[in-house]
Amino acid sequence: MEWKAFIERLFKEAEPYLEVRGDMLHTRVAHERAVTLMAEEGGDRRIVEPAIVLHDVGWSKVDAEKIAMAFGVRADGKAAAREVNRIHEIEGAVIAERILASVSYDTRLTERIFRIIERHDSGTETDSIEERLVKDADKLWRYSKRGFWREIRRQGVDPVFFHERLIRRRKEWFITPAALRMAAEELVRRGRELKTPPNPSPAG
Repeated sequence: MEWKAFIERLFKEAEPYLEVRGDMLHTRVAHERAVTLMAEEGGDRRIVEPAIVLHDVGWSKVDAEKIAMAFGVRADGKAAAREVNRIHEIEGAVIAERILASVSYDTRLTERIFRIIERHDSGTETDSIEERLVKDADKLWRYSKRGFWREIRRQGVDPVFFHERLIRRRKEWFITPAALRMAAEELVRRGRELKTPPNPSPAG
């Protein structure tokens, strides 16, 4: 199967699992960022692209009430967020392995994809450029136009506060030089938009 068609098949397989939090847009944007990062940083697309497409399927195993209480304006705090994050990572790795097995993906690559998904949020160490790219692409979502305004609506936070938080976290969150630069460029764009916020749209 041609590579782009294969990735689209993975998106289709992932779709039912991503519906719980409405994460398809997030996953699409993160995938776009991963492809852009690979163009500058290298990395094996056979690992990076399936990992980023499937990285959040584990949210389907977390109760929606727990998700709401762990994140956003009603958040219970860091401990609750850490707990649900670990659940979605561990369950996501299991689901991803099952999806990749169903499409007869190379088991040697699946093992590495499984490991990346299993710690894409909680892990502080990285074993490969592929893992670094997945972590960076995932976080670049918040800095993108679609991600920034979607997260503000979803979390119910003040746009200026959220923008300032992203500025503070940029050097802490990102690993690769390309992601650091892309995040800085996006922050400038979001700063301009704060003066004239874009109209909300169902797709955005």
